[in-house]
Amino acid sequence: MMLRWMRRWVGPRRSTAIREEVFFGACLELDVVDVDGTARDIGPGGVFFATTAPIAAGVRGWLRRTGTAERVPVRVSWQRPARPGRPAGLGLAFE
Repeated sequence: MMLRWMRRWVGPRRSTAIREEVFFGACLELDVVDVDGTARDIGPGGVFFATTAPIAAGVRGWLRRTGTAERVPVRVSWQRPARPGRPAGLGLAFE
């Protein structure tokens, strides 16, 4: 079920070509730890979650916007180290 706060950016079709820059606090809830970060861009297939936490690809969890109780299931697809002008973070795929 798609969350209300995502519907504005995410349509019914999954595609990586359409991305929308966003900037809001979010929490990645995993089995044993919660990771705070910032959602930086979003598309139909997933979201870039800026964080320095080294979470392995394939890990599943829940993404929650800060200040809300609604969660969406996600899977870590890839991780990116920090580079000049680009934050470190995780590519999270919607499940």
